Amino acid sequence: MGLFGRSKRIVEIKKGKKKKQREGSADTKSEELRDGSIGTIEGLDFTVLGKLVYDWGGGQWEEFYLEFPDTEEHKWLSKEGTTLELLDEVESTDAPDPAELKEGAVFDFQGEKVKVNEVGKAEIVLVKGSFPWSIAEGSQVTYADCEIDRTGEILSLEKHPGAGVEVYKGNEISRRSLELY
Repeated sequence: MGLFGRSKRIVEIKKGKKKKQREGSADTKSEELRDGSIGTIEGLDFTVLGKLVYDWGGGQWEEFYLEFPDTEEHKWLSKEGTTLELLDEVESTDAPDPAELKEGAVFDFQGEKVKVNEVGKAEIVLVKGSFPWSIAEGSQVTYADCEIDRTGEILSLEKHPGAGVEVYKGNEISRRSLELY
C-alpha cells in the first residue's frame, strides 16, 4: 500500500470511529491487531502484514509481522495475554540451539551474558496474511525465551526442524505506546 493509500485509509478509519462514538456504539474489533491493521508504536507508523498463532500445549501466543514504511524495517510484535514485546531479527551464527538449553542456564551471546527463562516446543496453529517466506499451519518450533543480564532486553531463540536458529531481540512495550487506527 502506497503512502497516499495508507493516509486515505487512516482518515476513513478515524472518521468511522468518530461516527460510531457519536452513535454510541463501540467497535471493539477495530482495537484488535490483525492482518491489515495499521497504527503507530512509539510514534512510528506500521502495517500488520501477517499474523501467526503458536500453541505451546498450555496456552497460546500471537506474533504479528509488522512493516514500518518510514524506516523500511520489519519487526515482530509478540502478544501473550496483556504482554507486548517488540522484537527485531538479529543476524547471528553464534546463537545456541534452543533444544540444547535448560531453564536457568546462562550463556554468552555477542559479548553479553544471557539467562534462559523458558524453553519449550510449540506448533503454529494459525497463519494469516503475507510473509516473504513460506510458513504453514502445523509447523513445529523449539523456542527459548531469554533475558540479557546487563540490559534486561528480551532475546528469543527459535528453531524450526531442518532450519538454523532464528534470533530476535527487543523489549516489552506498554499498551499505551501502541495505537491502532
